[in-house]
Amino acid sequence: MENNDFISKEFECRNTIIEDKKIVNSIVDFLRTIDDKIELENQNGKRINAKSFIKMMGLDIKYGYKFTLYVYGDDRENNLKRIEDLLEKKEFYTLDRINELDKEIEAEDNKFIEEEILFFTPKDKKDTIKEDIENKIKILKEKRDSLHLPSLNFDNHILYIKDDDKTEIFNVINNDVSDVIKKLSSHYEIPINENDSSNFLSKLIDAFKDKEIKYFYIYLFFNNLKKYFYTQFDSLFIKKMVGAESLKVEYDIEESKSFIDDSIKTLDFILEDKRKSSDYSIDIYMVSNTSNFTMDVFRIINIAQNIGKIYEIGDSIIDNIEYRIKENYDHKDKINTSHNNEEYFEAIREFKEYLQKKFESIYIDKILDKHSEDSNIDYQHINMLIRRL
Repeated sequence: MENNDFISKEFECRNTIIEDKKIVNSIVDFLRTIDDKIELENQNGKRINAKSFIKMMGLDIKYGYKFTLYVYGDDRENNLKRIEDLLEKKEFYTLDRINELDKEIEAEDNKFIEEEILFFTPKDKKDTIKEDIENKIKILKEKRDSLHLPSLNFDNHILYIKDDDKTEIFNVINNDVSDVIKKLSSHYEIPINENDSSNFLSKLIDAFKDKEIKYFYIYLFFNNLKKYFYTQFDSLFIKKMVGAESLKVEYDIEESKSFIDDSIKTLDFILEDKRKSSDYSIDIYMVSNTSNFTMDVFRIINIAQNIGKIYEIGDSIIDNIEYRIKENYDHKDKINTSHNNEEYFEAIREFKEYLQKKFESIYIDKILDKHSEDSNIDYQHINMLIRRL
């Protein structure tokens, strides 16, 4: 849009690493080389000086974020073109360019799907299929897009196998894996032989019986099997669509055994996985850089509950910690204390690190069949940490 004062254009962010401050900083540095005024208006109508790094960062631009750029001055058309060229290099595109890119992506995707379809098409039917290829691509894309496979309903991704009890794994095979096969059969309209399916699941269970397993990554195993059967049924549907023969489901037990081997883990792997999950559990509650009484209590309790869940800590310990959090915060509310945000968030991290260290110790003791009680936790120290918050 143009008037006597400015020229404007709308853009959209397609940069997946926009959180990197260097990207915004480089854009601001370029804009500062232009003498005339430049403004940026966000999706909510807030317009700021685009040459201010602080104000630009305050807009919290993310992938998919749309904004309008306003360029003033006598040389505004030339300057807008220069800015547009720079922004495109940083993966900020005009809406017209976004439409072009989306069409290019769709065309490339359709070309790949066409190659898939023709790969499974018998030679004597290729010419006929090519004449109807657009319709075949549409049918296959709709089939894929409408598929929703179930996920595992487990609290922990990794199972601790105590006393060689693999019952939970066997239950997943007999129930969850079986459900995936049946759902894929129904969705893609590819019939299965129930005996073949049952025999495969039985062989898979037998393969586990000879394995020495202490820690098993159940989600990795399940998702690998899910992906294996999805790929197979998807290919069978293409064969059915192009009139190919032999639509038999293949149950490759040897490949499935490799999924077992990939999912057997060590204690070191498990602990590292739990540490990463624990770090993430605090990050999701530190997104907001603000603080008030209700938010503070919610934040601290949920951090304790999440880390406790990660390390499979008993409810009595978590309840005891939660009680102390509420008790200390009730007292804090009565005396109406306030805190410095930087010190506050540093105290949260110290609180999280203490819980993680103690919970990990309890978890290891339990895994190694050592006697472990909540006496390992110094509740007076927890009271002190909470009071600092």
